[in-house]
Amino acid sequence: MGLIELLKSDLERHYFYTGRAGKVPRLHHLWRNFLVPRCAPVAIYRLSRWLYVKRLSPAAKVLTWINFFLYGIEIAAQCEIGSHFYMPHASGTVIGAMRIGHHAVIYHQVTLGAKEIMFSYDGRPVVGDHVFIASGARVIGAITIGDNCVIAANSVVNASAPADSLLAGVPARPAPLKRRPGDLV
Repeated sequence: MGLIELLKSDLERHYFYTGRAGKVPRLHHLWRNFLVPRCAPVAIYRLSRWLYVKRLSPAAKVLTWINFFLYGIEIAAQCEIGSHFYMPHASGTVIGAMRIGHHAVIYHQVTLGAKEIMFSYDGRPVVGDHVFIASGARVIGAITIGDNCVIAANSVVNASAPADSLLAGVPARPAPLKRRPGDLV
């Protein structure tokens, strides 16, 4: 998926959660809507990631820092995030995962990163598709979170979890997650 398609998918997800589902944004709506604080950090990340993939790492790093200073969010350009990404409230979030799947929802004050202080991409989490991460959650280490998982607020996840799990507690323990038709995420 190219940069414009990813931006459109993120905006479609924003429209979905703000009661405007089904409206496909036009190209000129992209720039107007990405001035909204719920969309701008995601758009800046997408541009940063695009520059990183094009081997323009210094420019990608500048955008990462702009995101940090303007919105209080740090998303590593090295992290691959799938389409339809949504952050209802982004401030205080640190995303240093290896990969996040499509249709992810991440709230504020969430940390996804390594256990060690020394910088290494090997020790970072991989998050599946259709994952919901509530406020204040921490997902730490070289672990895998399966598809369709929900991570409860203020949980600390330090072990891998299978698909369709609810993770809650400190440390978080997986429990089967039963979804009903029409559930969001």
